Amino acid sequence: MTTFYLNLLGPSRDRTPIEAGNLEEARNEAVRHLGRYLSDHPGFAEEGHWQLNVENASGQSLVHVIVATVVPRGKAAVP
Repeated sequence: MTTFYLNLLGPSRDRTPIEAGNLEEARNEAVRHLGRYLSDHPGFAEEGHWQLNVENASGQSLVHVIVATVVPRGKAAVP
């Protein structure tokens, strides 16, 4: 197992260590982590786009998971 770090680039700047067998497993855990975070902080998604980086111990980004909240082209935002 390898220690990876999930670095949420947003207001909280959380950096969470996780153990995973490889980068694919770490990426899958990053997606699950985002789901849990959004469930607990639903207003966070209203901030436009944001990302969660999977990093190694020295802080090098290995994978970016990016989420964007956008209004479809030609549609007015609902007040």
